[in-house]
Amino acid sequence: MSIYALADLHLSFNKPVDLFQVNPEEDIVKPMDIFGWDRHYERVRDAWLETVTEDDTVLIPGDISWALRLDQAKNDFGWIHQLPGRKVLSPGNHEYYAQSKKKVREALPEGMEWIDADYTLVEDKVVAGTRGWTLPGDRLWDEEKDRKIYERQAGRLRMALEAAAKDHPEKERIVMLHYPPATKSIPTSAYLELLQEFNVTTCVYGHLHGRAQKEAINGEYEGVYLQLVACDYVDFRPVKVHMG
Repeated sequence: MSIYALADLHLSFNKPVDLFQVNPEEDIVKPMDIFGWDRHYERVRDAWLETVTEDDTVLIPGDISWALRLDQAKNDFGWIHQLPGRKVLSPGNHEYYAQSKKKVREALPEGMEWIDADYTLVEDKVVAGTRGWTLPGDRLWDEEKDRKIYERQAGRLRMALEAAAKDHPEKERIVMLHYPPATKSIPTSAYLELLQEFNVTTCVYGHLHGRAQKEAINGEYEGVYLQLVACDYVDFRPVKVHMG
């Protein structure tokens, strides 16, 4: 029984599809080929089937689906459901369908969980999660637009970690964020400070693609193991989550 992670699946099926019977011209709303991710869903499928068993768990920290509405996202959830293992999902910046945590949870197939500002237990470890946000100092940071969201997301992460620490003070803690809690040019943030405060072992994250991955911190950093698990960074293969 192992814990894996894989972010940024960026699925966009327009109807329920079988794992092995996808017609890219008819079944996909937003092909990722323009980004060089040719039939990336097949690469994810094959690598997942080679790697993950039914007894394993896969953490998926955000940008799961391009869907704008929950009824559309159900097609992508259904595709993921056909893959082996338990799945724990949390939101990214493209989860426009996830306005209601309750409704998302009701829409998920059996064996799939949604966490956002809360936590679940996986293999006797706490897994807490929320989205995160762009960090102050990033080239895209807009003080007027981003500050409130950044601070709200930090509050949501604190809420999740406080609940986990209260309920399971002895258990190892893993965090799912979509955005990185720090980068090579932005060495700290409210998110990283919370990871340190609550003695989090590992934080898995995605969001960084292409040249932006040069900014990624991947490894032990300031007392926390940061692990970039974006699809294109890990060759579309679920990777084992680092344990303390």
